[in-house]
Amino acid sequence: MATSVNQVIKETIQAIKERGLVLTPDNYAEVFCETAKKNGVIVPDCQKLEKYVGRLNDEFKAQLKQKNVKSVDELFAFMASRLNSPSLVEYPKLIAALCAMSKKVLQAAAALHNKSARKLAEASIEALNRRTDAQTADRIKDKWFDFLTDYDDSFLKRLNDYGIKKTDDLAEMVAELDGAIRSAGSAGACEEFVSLLTATLEPSITDKIIGDIDRITKNLKDEPRLLESLKFRNDIKNLTKKRIELDKAEISSKIAALDKVLEGIDGRILRLIDSSKDGSDKMGFIRRDLGLINLSKDSFEGIRDKMLGIADMLDGEIRQLGEQMMSDQLTIKELQEKISALETQLEDAKAQSREDFLTKTATRKAFVEELERFENEYLKNGLDYCVCFFDIDHFKKINDAYGHDAGDTVIASVAKTLLKASRKEDIVSRYGGEEFVVLLPGLSLEQSVEFAGRVRTTLKNSKFLYKEERISVTISCGAAVRSAYQSSAAALEASDKMLYEAKQNGRDQVMPKI
Repeated sequence: MATSVNQVIKETIQAIKERGLVLTPDNYAEVFCETAKKNGVIVPDCQKLEKYVGRLNDEFKAQLKQKNVKSVDELFAFMASRLNSPSLVEYPKLIAALCAMSKKVLQAAAALHNKSARKLAEASIEALNRRTDAQTADRIKDKWFDFLTDYDDSFLKRLNDYGIKKTDDLAEMVAELDGAIRSAGSAGACEEFVSLLTATLEPSITDKIIGDIDRITKNLKDEPRLLESLKFRNDIKNLTKKRIELDKAEISSKIAALDKVLEGIDGRILRLIDSSKDGSDKMGFIRRDLGLINLSKDSFEGIRDKMLGIADMLDGEIRQLGEQMMSDQLTIKELQEKISALETQLEDAKAQSREDFLTKTATRKAFVEELERFENEYLKNGLDYCVCFFDIDHFKKINDAYGHDAGDTVIASVAKTLLKASRKEDIVSRYGGEEFVVLLPGLSLEQSVEFAGRVRTTLKNSKFLYKEERISVTISCGAAVRSAYQSSAAALEASDKMLYEAKQNGRDQVMPKI
């Protein structure tokens, strides 16, 4: 570098002599920088002009280029002329407006309850871009003033209910709130949950299990952490199921009683038709009989009131019965037949809720219930069981290539294969989409893998026909035995992981390998 500079110095002196210039500092500096630039030598003192110009805005740069400014002295002369320009008279007013705006910005930032925001606002205001006029700065200042005037932090007062006193910094508020939550302790939350749980256990209709509910409620109130016991949780589940069954039986009993009352009304109305002259007196007996029905404990008061209303209506129209009443009787019978049909449909709907409409296998809801039943048998009697998770390989490609109807045909065919291969005591369920889960009670892991292998081989050797199109189908499976894991959920998750491993290893296989 030193040699290059010396060479530049020599060439500079030579150029001054050749041009006949007087060797003054200004002439020397100008020729030196020109020579250095020509030789590609970077000298910081020669870069001052470019450095100063680079800090100016585009308008000043354009003016400097137009004026053909080539030296720092010419730049200073240009800037001096600009400073003396009348257009700069507005600068003091602009600076004052910006200062006022800066104060409002800082005040608004301070109201945000964030220390970092305040510090950043203070640092940022010093670097405000001053490329604007006084009117614009005044408008911005007014907007910040309006923001500060309308800002409402009264919502912070609600934190007082949680013991939060400091509201000047969000981080400190969060830390204080977290401490308040921790100080409350898990025991208090557990006790609150116990009160909610025991409230839900209260019987809605039956009163035959009040003693059992009182016992569990007392145990929970005395020792809320009993909820951590699997056995105790199962006791609560079983009690809830028992209450539901008793409620259903109670409702059926009450409905039967109401049916008898309706039959009695029906017979009495028919007798009134035969002897309408004393219909009003006999209708009074009907109303009295209806009033004797006591459903206050069973929430059937509304039904009783409706029956009394019917009796009142019939009492007012007794003289117009005749053939119209015979027609009404026929209508009542038709309604009873419709009710019977609706009850049959309701039972069918309940059955369908446990059976998948496409595959005729158990639904996911039914699977969960059966898995819980298997788990209870395992915990109570040690009856082990296996879980096999099946998934149709490349099912999306089948849908894309042949359509969703073909996909449904494949799913239904796979389900038939699973049902045919399983035993009576096995549970075959459509878990979702193209996934199936099979519960195999009493089988070891090796026997379950063998079962899944037979299903896989059968499907691989089958060709499914859809609209004269033959579709090849393969299936992957993961198996797990309950006794190898801590819970039924863990066993189900393990079989799912085995299925994932089978698919990752190329599909059309059963994992684990035995």
